Amino acid sequence: MKTLIIASLLAASVLFAARGYDMPSFSDFDANANGKITQSEFENAQQSRMQKHAEDGRLMRNAPSAPVFKDVDSDANGYIDKSEFANHQRQQRIQ
Repeated sequence: MKTLIIASLLAASVLFAARGYDMPSFSDFDANANGKITQSEFENAQQSRMQKHAEDGRLMRNAPSAPVFKDVDSDANGYIDKSEFANHQRQQRIQ
């Protein structure tokens, strides 16, 4: 019985880790794969993720505080690069 519980906990933690805490990847947002996320790509991907979560019946507790494009585009040049995206995700994990 003890072995079964440990195996279940291990399997659950592996699945949870594999999901990356449900953090999206850069390519999830970079629709045209040009290495830059425009505001349109950002908003479309965000809407798509929210819709998928709703269809899956998942609670969207943080939807009102979801980041907006300018929160991630830290240098305000009109697009998000991989570095800005990674920095923002790092900050999200800390919070």
